[in-house]
Amino acid sequence: MPDPITCHVLDTNRGKPAESVIAQLYNISSTTNHENVKPFALSKTNSDGRITTWSFDPDVDYESTGVVNNKWEKLVPGQYKIKFLTSKYFKAIGGETFFPFVEIAFEVTNNSEHYHIPLLLSNFSYTTYRGS
Repeated sequence: MPDPITCHVLDTNRGKPAESVIAQLYNISSTTNHENVKPFALSKTNSDGRITTWSFDPDVDYESTGVVNNKWEKLVPGQYKIKFLTSKYFKAIGGETFFPFVEIAFEVTNNSEHYHIPLLLSNFSYTTYRGS
């Protein structure tokens, strides 16, 4: 199964894909205190600003996420969050940002659907929407 959660980050100041933005994926369904949740997957945007695959943390229990042997077996419905480390990206390109990171929480309701999370990013603003 291809990874059911993907992203696309565009730097709207530069009019280009945002390359090498680190992202962390969390399952936040089972907790009310999202600050103590550990990411279960990591990735980095490619030269086109896209994340199409995730690397999974070997120390995390994947049963709640549907990952088996470091691959998605199924996507488990629930609440997820992607944290984009934007400060590192802007520092790498010689810029500054008001937002050191961007967190996007979303709900998976149908495990047979693909969930695409675009992020339109500039130094002092961002927006997102449900992609396709």
